[in-house]
Amino acid sequence: MPNLPLDPAFYPLLIFHSFTGGLAALLAKQKGYNLLLWLILGVIGGTFSLMAVLAMKEKAISNK
Repeated sequence: MPNLPLDPAFYPLLIFHSFTGGLAALLAKQKGYNLLLWLILGVIGGTFSLMAVLAMKEKAISNK
């Protein structure tokens, strides 16, 4: 793999960042938040998004 655009050590970090962002989106969905919004935030924020979701409370669902 001689012509990689980035240092090969960067790829596992990128995969981990994407995984944690996806996990943050799934946890946010379970707590009642918008999946697409948190998927975008997760891709950008990765680990920080996961920590934010873990700190959030579940959304109250109103039955009107």
